Amino acid sequence: MNEKPFLIDAAVGNSRLLATLTRTGEFQRVFWPHVDGPQLVHRLIGGVSVGGAPVVWQDDSEWEHTQAYERDQNVLVTRSRLGALALVAVDAALPGRDVLVRRLTFTNDSTAPVDVRYALYQWIRFDENPLYNTALFDAASDTLVHFRKGSFLAMGADRPLSDVAVGQPAGVLRDATSLRFGGGAVLHGDVAGAAVWELGTLAPGQTVVLSLFWALSGSIGQVRELLGQVRATGAEALLAQTRAYWRNWLSRARPLGVTAAGARAPYLPGIPADPATPGQVEELYRRSLLVFKLMADEQTGAVIAAPEFDPAYTACGGYAYCWGRDAAYITVAMDLAGYHDLAGAFYRWAVGVQEPEGWWMHRHYATGAWGPSWGLIQVDETGSILYGMALHARLHGRNAFIRTVWESVARAADWLVGNMDPETGLPLPSTDLWEERTSELTYSAGAVYAGLQAAAEMAEAVGEGARAGGWLAAAAALKEAILRECVRDGRFLRGRRLQAAHGPLRRTGPKGHPIFEVDEDPTADASLLGMATPFQVVPYDAPVMIRTAEHLVDTCWNGGLRRYDDDHYRGGNPWVLTTLWLGHFEAERGEREKARQLLDWAVARRSSTGLLAEQVDPVTGAPVWVVPLTWSHAMYVLLALKLF
Repeated sequence: MNEKPFLIDAAVGNSRLLATLTRTGEFQRVFWPHVDGPQLVHRLIGGVSVGGAPVVWQDDSEWEHTQAYERDQNVLVTRSRLGALALVAVDAALPGRDVLVRRLTFTNDSTAPVDVRYALYQWIRFDENPLYNTALFDAASDTLVHFRKGSFLAMGADRPLSDVAVGQPAGVLRDATSLRFGGGAVLHGDVAGAAVWELGTLAPGQTVVLSLFWALSGSIGQVRELLGQVRATGAEALLAQTRAYWRNWLSRARPLGVTAAGARAPYLPGIPADPATPGQVEELYRRSLLVFKLMADEQTGAVIAAPEFDPAYTACGGYAYCWGRDAAYITVAMDLAGYHDLAGAFYRWAVGVQEPEGWWMHRHYATGAWGPSWGLIQVDETGSILYGMALHARLHGRNAFIRTVWESVARAADWLVGNMDPETGLPLPSTDLWEERTSELTYSAGAVYAGLQAAAEMAEAVGEGARAGGWLAAAAALKEAILRECVRDGRFLRGRRLQAAHGPLRRTGPKGHPIFEVDEDPTADASLLGMATPFQVVPYDAPVMIRTAEHLVDTCWNGGLRRYDDDHYRGGNPWVLTTLWLGHFEAERGEREKARQLLDWAVARRSSTGLLAEQVDPVTGAPVWVVPLTWSHAMYVLLALKLF
């Protein structure tokens, strides 16, 4: 049974350390030393005792909460109220140091004095494992420490602890709630710890500040040293340094020149009646760039799809992995927005994790290890990475970059050429981009076409003309096959040779010929927009493309664009990235007003903290799954840059 909500309300991090939080300010998960883990928080929550009463933890219904990021910052502010006591929590991860900072400001808004204590409860399971953990009170540094093998987390404050306890989780929570502590100073197993700070009696209108720090490192000496440094500097100065870091980060971005949109007739049902303001458009653009940095692992260059929220795979297959597909779109957005260093780091990482045959595995951990998989080869990913490499070379590094990735490019392109079905001329069946079926997918063929074109472009740049000619010929043959095999009734099919669902290819036909569940799959699918944007297999105004897009909208629009007709995943809701994909198509064919309306649609469907989800409710527009999805933010950035 899932013990935490799936939806994430906010995240802070520093590209090594990533923490997700609920709307109440509870730390939901903390990933370290990579942005995909290991994850170490089973529960980490604060609470307040007023007048000696039991602690009211911040997820209790007695509290009222609002939450927002500081403008243009990866600094989160959670404003809470318990009766007349106001509490403001400011959370951030320090750039360059594996430390979380929480600055708590308590204000007595009543007309009478109140006695206030703050309690913290933390149940730490390194690597989400209940075994071999230890919790202890380290008197030498006045900290609550958790460790397992070579991982240490130490929590301390800018004022001495009043009480502290370690022990079995249920007992520690009970004791902390009642403020009656017992037990020893160290215990191992599946253990928790709690700490209390007496903040004194607050007069009416009086404010008191408590700052907490969580330091992570590989030894007790290192976390003690880290805590000593941040305590000496102080939370205010540390937060000021953090804000300056993020201001500098955004100063590197390509600026937008957003103009106000006038009155309009809605393009499709569900489009906001009032256009987004230029400020709202730019704010989401900058928030998206901040998300990119949080999801990019600085040690390796990998970029994850989203912070993990379902580690037990109770409702999906997990999201905190690096997919070549998602990352290709994300790094193209990074490149066009001016963050060539992040994009280049990803491609260097990609070279290192490529399979010897030339293809890229379904998904990886940030470390480069294979991630859990249900479709090892998804051929569009290999094509997409080549496509992104060529664009990166055009924008940054040119021939010098190409030479660093050349062997990888050549292996990938040669593998793509050899991975064709001799009967159809299309790439052999592989798992589709939605990871739900295996077929000779039209979108995948388009990605391979673009990848071969990209490889040829890079080959020409470094004097490999013969290789370029061969790959261009293969791309031309593939385009002919796509137009011959994947077009029916004037529009693109989703694919050919759809295999039996959730089963291997059946080879029971005459003379061993394969039998397919469906030979031609006519399902309307948003990915078919990729045949024009970004892969340019056909022009945006080609009749087959116009007919495909019209059929897609007629079939899949439901307050936003669903992935495909009869989509059932998590209720078959509209997806943010597919709706923005339609915006890209409209922009490219000159329908800029329609494209702007689809951009505004996304602005109107930001979460309460300004993040873009994977899916939204078709009626309310509220996020219903995966927040934030990095690919959604990438599609927004790409469309914003296209329009402004």
